[in-house]
Amino acid sequence: MAQISLLSLIPCIFGAALMTLSSGADAADATTVGTDQEATARSSGKLSSSSSSSSSSSSSKKGFKFPDFVYGGNAVSTQMPLQVGLVGYMPRVRLGVQIERQLHKAHWVHLGVAALLDRGDWSTFRMDACGLDGGVTGTCNAGTVAGFDLWMGYTHKWYLKKHPYIVPYARMSFGGGMWRYPGLRGDREQTRISTWNLSARGGGGVRLFLLRDLAVGLDMNLHLGLAVHKDRALAATESQHRAAPLLGLEILPLVVEYRF
Repeated sequence: MAQISLLSLIPCIFGAALMTLSSGADAADATTVGTDQEATARSSGKLSSSSSSSSSSSSSKKGFKFPDFVYGGNAVSTQMPLQVGLVGYMPRVRLGVQIERQLHKAHWVHLGVAALLDRGDWSTFRMDACGLDGGVTGTCNAGTVAGFDLWMGYTHKWYLKKHPYIVPYARMSFGGGMWRYPGLRGDREQTRISTWNLSARGGGGVRLFLLRDLAVGLDMNLHLGLAVHKDRALAATESQHRAAPLLGLEILPLVVEYRF
């Protein structure tokens, strides 16, 4: 009986062994799958991190962009540095400030003032002669010219739909001013004392807006006017006034404009 019961237990022991081996294989497969999934997750995590870092890097390296629109309303600009007399004499250094007001869309009005400076002698001033060189010492030397200029007028500014940060314009102005020749605080260096002028000016330029309210640019204006010179001879007690045509060119490549 003991032998029979032992023989009957052999199939049970064999079945239990098979079940144990089967469960061990399933556990190994599950472990392998879990490991593979973890590796895949880590790999995808690395790719995701790399992608996010590259996108943040690219977003931080976008760089400078021109504005998509610019402000209107009011503007103030500095205009410098020089002007040239083509017919007649004009002080060569010009340091100006201009204020503008927008009336409607492309239509603006402007008002400006400029300081005029130069240094030279009678030949620089396009004079035929000094006129004070008849044995008088301390005359006909170079000296400082100083004066001012005022103007006002109309400006038409174009809007470029594809490039709103570029603003070309045309301008028409009327104005006048004066300047005094060397001898501002002492003896004269030539017979000419001062010059007054009235002028009409036409020209244009362009503005490049770096920000919505700040631009750099350049202006060029043709200056057509009438100059009235005040001269006094060496021994004369009264001054003489002489009119002469005046044609010049304002070259203003150093322009900064602020809108508000």
